[in-house]
Amino acid sequence: MRPPVHLAALVAASLGAIAAPAAAEPLWLAEISAGYGLAMSGKGVQMSRRPTPLTLTVTAACAFDEDPPLWGYGGLVVETLDRNAIGAAVGVRLTPHGSHLRVSGGGSVLIAPYTLWGATASAGACAHATRVVGLCGDVQLTAYFAGSDLAEGRTVTQAQLVLGLVFDAR
Repeated sequence: MRPPVHLAALVAASLGAIAAPAAAEPLWLAEISAGYGLAMSGKGVQMSRRPTPLTLTVTAACAFDEDPPLWGYGGLVVETLDRNAIGAAVGVRLTPHGSHLRVSGGGSVLIAPYTLWGATASAGACAHATRVVGLCGDVQLTAYFAGSDLAEGRTVTQAQLVLGLVFDAR
């Protein structure tokens, strides 16, 4: 007795899926990035504009939700050139399935030699150059609203272009 054609096609498709699994999403990422841009403070005629410090960031991210694909990240922040400081960044990143786009939001704190506390948001895209290494570009806004390096009642907003290398385990 010969099996029906549709059953044979179903078995062949199942075996093909088993033999060639789809690339799984990574569960963790590491990223090294550098950002530079414009810092603004004050309002009206008293608004000041100047270049931001060069911001170097090293973060690790871990996937914690599959639908929507959300990542939690945290890491070290170093400011250099115009001023020197060290601190930390934490946040959440959304990376839609099948897309190179990403959107992030979180907080940043600089702790030495002065303090600054702020909120950060960014949007950008990543493209993988190899199976494990990707190149990312983001536009990032950081608003520092508290800390010993701010005059009372002032905020500093930084707009930066950020380039980074992301490493994952695919």
